[in-house]
Amino acid sequence: LTEAAFYSYKEKGISGAAAKALYGRILQGSVTRLEQYAACAYAHFLKYGLELMERQEYQIAAADMGNMFHSSIDLCFKELGKEKKSLTDLTGQQRMELAQACVRQVTEEYGYAMLTDSARNRYLAGRIERMTDRTLWALAEQLKKGDFVPSGFEVSFSAIDNLEAMKIRLSQEEEMHLRGRIDRLDLCEDDNCVYVKIIDYKSGAARFDLAAVYYGLQLQLVVYMDAVTELEQRKHPKKQVVPAGIFYYQIKDPLVDKEEIQTPEEIQEQILKQLRMNGLVNSDLEVIEHLDHQIEQKSDVIPVAMKNGMIQEHYSSVASTRRFEILRQYVRSQIKRSGLEILKGRASAEPCTEGSGSACEYCPYHSVCGFDTRIEGCRFRRFPALKPEEVWELMGDEQED
Repeated sequence: LTEAAFYSYKEKGISGAAAKALYGRILQGSVTRLEQYAACAYAHFLKYGLELMERQEYQIAAADMGNMFHSSIDLCFKELGKEKKSLTDLTGQQRMELAQACVRQVTEEYGYAMLTDSARNRYLAGRIERMTDRTLWALAEQLKKGDFVPSGFEVSFSAIDNLEAMKIRLSQEEEMHLRGRIDRLDLCEDDNCVYVKIIDYKSGAARFDLAAVYYGLQLQLVVYMDAVTELEQRKHPKKQVVPAGIFYYQIKDPLVDKEEIQTPEEIQEQILKQLRMNGLVNSDLEVIEHLDHQIEQKSDVIPVAMKNGMIQEHYSSVASTRRFEILRQYVRSQIKRSGLEILKGRASAEPCTEGSGSACEYCPYHSVCGFDTRIEGCRFRRFPALKPEEVWELMGDEQED
């Protein structure tokens, strides 16, 4: 009891030899692994070092819903590809029938008995169907407003592709081999350039945050853009490959406040605004024109606002092609730093906290780590809020160093 009363946490980590025995000289994993490490090194050690897994329960969790949404949307596009049709060509009835058929196939493969064994689960199955139809409608409307054409779905990358973005040398003997998968890749091509847009579907709330990229908590979109840019450059050696935008699309079925006199078209327009993608857009006006050539003030498709033909930066999330390159180089450096730290044995229980949330909020390892701020030595790593210009300045300084 005395020992427990006067216990204080001291960071020990593991030895470099133990780390190499656990992980090997070649670190392998998804980009999510590195985001986990940035959030809490100890949680990373428990998950990827000791490989502790939660006991599976007979239930439909949030992750299951997300998987079914992703699979249903992916299957819809595959079916359209087989029939050589575009999503924008479908009528409302055809789109609804496609969504129903694909969701039914996915739920049957996922575990149809589970989805029909209770009223709650039957409701969830219907909700997946309704939201998939809404998502297909929104994605079709967004495509109609621009010049981009879907080029790939569930596009996978790994070190086998021999891409510099996915195969990073840490030292003479150590490497980081990453793998990842883009939900959707869109391309637009002219005489001189190939413009690249990538979209990641999210069933939960997801906002692109430049400060989170700087702290290593949001690396996926940047790494995927890096990889696909490198791959497209191989395919088009005589053209310049330009990053047009990296986006999150939140899968949801939003509600809007209906005013007294409002047409169905106006209601649909309000819903489309709520389904606007968020992320980072290339500030080149020609690129923005390709992404949304119907933009007047505030785009319904991308996080950009215009006034008198000029970008309103205060209401937009934009970066020049040069800044996209800075972002790419910075994230590669961040990955290298994290990889070296992991192989040195850093495994401190020092979760990060940003704004009102923390890495402990949804962590399954509470009963293992015993982290408690009332214990001496236990403390959060607090990431201060940064404005976009401050982040660009910090990233630029690091690249110069």
